[in-house]
Amino acid sequence: MAEEEKKEVKTPVEKPVETKEEAPAETPAETPAETAEAEPEAQEGEALVPEEGIPAEETSKNKYAERLARAFPDREFKSDEDYDKGMEEYLGELEGYKERGTMANQKLIALFESEPQVGDVVRDMINGATFREALARHMSPEDLTAVEGDPDFEGWNKNKATREESLNKRKAKQEEYAKNLEFSQQAIEEFAKENDMDDESAGKFLARFDSMLADINSGKISKDVLMTIKKAWDYDNDITTAREQGELAGKNKNIVAQKEAAKPKGDGLPKIGGSSVAPQANKPEPNYIDGLLERTSKRRAL
Repeated sequence: MAEEEKKEVKTPVEKPVETKEEAPAETPAETPAETAEAEPEAQEGEALVPEEGIPAEETSKNKYAERLARAFPDREFKSDEDYDKGMEEYLGELEGYKERGTMANQKLIALFESEPQVGDVVRDMINGATFREALARHMSPEDLTAVEGDPDFEGWNKNKATREESLNKRKAKQEEYAKNLEFSQQAIEEFAKENDMDDESAGKFLARFDSMLADINSGKISKDVLMTIKKAWDYDNDITTAREQGELAGKNKNIVAQKEAAKPKGDGLPKIGGSSVAPQANKPEPNYIDGLLERTSKRRAL
């Protein structure tokens, strides 16, 4: 029996082959940053996390910030109210510009339709021709001269007279300016010579004077300019006052000399009944102190 058990071969029990199905890939756990991207809207009372690489202040800018910054480069926008006001102003300017442009275009279209030659002249000028070149191509000199009987004859004569008057005034002003330059050059040379100025000193003086004139012409008057003018004014006044005082002193001296010359002169002998002591010339009248000293001397003598 034991032998039979030994001879008996035990066949291994074949286990059924298990086919493993590929399990679905596990999704990795979401990181906090990815969670923030998936949920951009924050809970009430929580601040939004700014995007990576973008400063927080830029993410909170108004959507018209760049456009308004270009339109108003000198203005600072701090709040949504500032942006709203700026956008209203910007839109108002655009609407006004569009309205004015539409009206101007309508007038130009009407002008070109009524005077096609004007449109042709403008078109040639846009393409690079000068005004006279374009005018010579489309109009003759006879067309530009109105004759009596034309509907625009009166207006043509009036405008022609106005243009000629303006041209004459411009020429007269240019001639006057040239004469003034010549006069100024001569005056500068004489001034430098009278004040012993060489070319360098005269150049420095004129540079300061030119700078002062430039400020005045541009509407800028500083204290230095006023002080310079005041010194010149005071100097002229002082010279005038000194001259007047000198003339007055001279007149007074002449008057005194004439009075002295008009006094009668004696024969040098003392007058009868008079004192033989000649009075001292130009003796000043006694004052209070002199009288007091004289009375004191008399008391001592008694």
